[in-house]
Amino acid sequence: MDHLFMTFLVYSVIGWLWESFYCSLKARHYVYRGFLLGPYCPVYGFGVASVLILVPENAGTLLNLYFNIVVIVTIIEFITSWMLEKFFGMKLWDYTKVPLNIEGRVAVPVSLFWGVGCLILMKVINPVIQDGIQEFIDATNHLGPVILAALFAADVASTLIFTLTTKKEVSSVIDTSDPENAAVKEFRLKHLISNHHSSTSREQVLKMIKERPKNLTRRNLNRLAKNYPNMHFKK
Repeated sequence: MDHLFMTFLVYSVIGWLWESFYCSLKARHYVYRGFLLGPYCPVYGFGVASVLILVPENAGTLLNLYFNIVVIVTIIEFITSWMLEKFFGMKLWDYTKVPLNIEGRVAVPVSLFWGVGCLILMKVINPVIQDGIQEFIDATNHLGPVILAALFAADVASTLIFTLTTKKEVSSVIDTSDPENAAVKEFRLKHLISNHHSSTSREQVLKMIKERPKNLTRRNLNRLAKNYPNMHFKK
């Protein structure tokens, strides 16, 4: 169990590094990616850990191994996207502009790309990482994974509480009679940073944020607004 959790965590951090690098390069300024406060993107960790468990390295030819990986990562990405939107009203990625997409949640070109990445990872990178994980577990006498798991759990819990609270607060002040929101009956986080266009809902939400006593909460919401501008809160 220690080894499995550490595998999940390490690849979550690697996923966060990749996301931050790619998005910073595209935005031409530093972007701190990740929905959680810590430097990790769990969808990457869960995806890689699932591939390592479900797809044996000796699963036939490389081509067969590759397509097994593609199927698994596609299913994981679709389910994760659906759950985030269903339970939290969030859409952290959108592939609607990518060819051969399904509901904007997954897209064939993206899945094929992840398949290549995971294949290289399994054959080249993962053996080294697994050795490093085992050395860490042995060196810390199994305490290292326990401490990291506690920190990760605290981050997840605080982020979920923050998200659900924010969703409730934002929804309570959305003015659905406002032309900006009347059609979709939702408030997107990008409205917080769209200074070129004002609205009743935007001003009410900004006032709510300013009245919050904790600066960390405001900074976290601002970070999410910049990184995930299309995250929305439905009325």
